[in-house]
Amino acid sequence: MHAFTAVLAVFTTISRLAEGRSSLHVHSAPTFVRPYVIEHYAPAQAVALGQQIYRFPVTGASSGGAFSLISTSSPSSSELGSIPHRHQTHHENFFCLKGRFQLWAEDEARLLTVGDYGSIPRNTTHTYQILDPDTEIVGVLAPGGFEDLPFFLADSNYTSSTRTPYVPTTPSNSSSGSPPEAIITALRSLDVYAQLDYAPRTDLVNGSAPSGNGWHTTTDAVPTVNFTPYFVAKDYGEKYLNRENGYQIVQPFVTNVTGGGEFTQGSVTISRQFNATPSAYALPGHTAFEVLEGALNVRMQMETVMLITGDVAFIPANTSFEYWSDVAFTKFMYVCQGVQGLDQQLLVNAEAWGFSVFPTA
Repeated sequence: MHAFTAVLAVFTTISRLAEGRSSLHVHSAPTFVRPYVIEHYAPAQAVALGQQIYRFPVTGASSGGAFSLISTSSPSSSELGSIPHRHQTHHENFFCLKGRFQLWAEDEARLLTVGDYGSIPRNTTHTYQILDPDTEIVGVLAPGGFEDLPFFLADSNYTSSTRTPYVPTTPSNSSSGSPPEAIITALRSLDVYAQLDYAPRTDLVNGSAPSGNGWHTTTDAVPTVNFTPYFVAKDYGEKYLNRENGYQIVQPFVTNVTGGGEFTQGSVTISRQFNATPSAYALPGHTAFEVLEGALNVRMQMETVMLITGDVAFIPANTSFEYWSDVAFTKFMYVCQGVQGLDQQLLVNAEAWGFSVFPTA
């Protein structure tokens, strides 16, 4: 570590302790791999692209290139959120934390509401449109580093003393049209390949196409092959119950197969733990948690922090950590590097489970 970086890290730790907060708390994702926690709507490292505000809880630098976690907050819009495009290097994953947005992937379309997920593998043409007045998209991209794109396109840095998610202005209805050819050419260096002849289908039934696909009515199985787009509706995915230390329900979004061995993603729902010692883990790959509901305690580096909705914890590989809930019902999203992540540890002794909540006793 450079001398300046070391001094900055020490100063940051002292400042956090002076505020009565854990030294794990940061305002911006670090520029090197270390354990940290970042609060929802952290005040630093946010940029504006039109009315969309991008924040970067996990970056390529902070994850050692493993993955990026990017949040997008915005009011509704009559425009597409991006030009139709595809990536050759990055696998992009969309999760709806708040509000609603329409997601198109090749010839498929889904209306994503809170808790819904969509997988956009490499070389999949896609775009989206934000529909609700207060919508937040959580994007996971593997490998890391995709935050270079919003930094490149940003109109300005974004700051707010109130930490409001975005500027409360009337949504724009004007069409921005296609970007200049020079921008389209520059985007290719950032792994964005415009597909301007792509026409998002409009023959939607309840926001979905093709119709009759069972969205929000039947179980959404994660494919057993890679490189095909797919969607998992909230609590309609496959579920597995681990009973080892309280109850934990694992719902995979991305498996070892669909993640191509690079990463896995999904959610874990846990019960309150009474008089139990949390299990300790030290995983071979980097891990990130984002709380979706309830409150999650995470202990690492001999410190314990509580995360609430939207807060993110980053746990480097081979870092010992524990987690538990002191409230009745907590749900968090996990992102794990490689094929031996937390989900794989829990699934070893888990059973198929047909419910989104844990047993009564």
